Amino acid sequence: MVNLKNILVGFIVSMVGSLPLGYINVIALKIFSTQGMSSLVMFVAGVVVVEFLLILLTLKAAKWLHRHKRFTKATEILSILFMLLLAASFFNAQQTVGNDAIPDYLSGYPPFLLGIFLNCINLVQIPFWLGWNLYLVNAEMIAVTGNEKYAYVSGTSAGTFAGVFLFVMIFQKILEKTSALSPWISTHIFSIIFISLAVMQAVKFYRKYRVQG
Repeated sequence: MVNLKNILVGFIVSMVGSLPLGYINVIALKIFSTQGMSSLVMFVAGVVVVEFLLILLTLKAAKWLHRHKRFTKATEILSILFMLLLAASFFNAQQTVGNDAIPDYLSGYPPFLLGIFLNCINLVQIPFWLGWNLYLVNAEMIAVTGNEKYAYVSGTSAGTFAGVFLFVMIFQKILEKTSALSPWISTHIFSIIFISLAVMQAVKFYRKYRVQG
């Protein structure tokens, strides 16, 4: 019964956390629109492998990470810079090749390995999972002793799969309609999204650390 509860809690938290705009979701959408369902499945599988290990790590190192605020701050700064880099790379690919262009790093490697690599440098997920894990453990919503933690992490993996796929299916429909309404927006939509994400993350960062002084 405890394992079932762990799975359900992990699934819900991870699926809801995977639905908002994030660079993993946006790249998954681009892969689906240009390479198809099989590539999307392999990409998300790579993402999930890294997330599985990361969540186990944050469960074990939660207290250490919570004490070292500078580490969390550094990951947030790097995530902003990385989103701007993604925006520039997508814009450059569109300018040099055309509407269906994708950056070389998306087409030059197997989707599974790409998912592993991109989620390894998805630093913003560290404070996300650190915060949720601490909350869920302290609220006694999950049990993480022995094999129980693997049930929780398995639930998060399934939730990530479901969340990313739901995001991709919804936004693919939106992209199809956007393409008919405005070709320019359709062409540059991925660069626009990444710039918007960087700005939102920067505003959030400023407000967070301005209050802290």
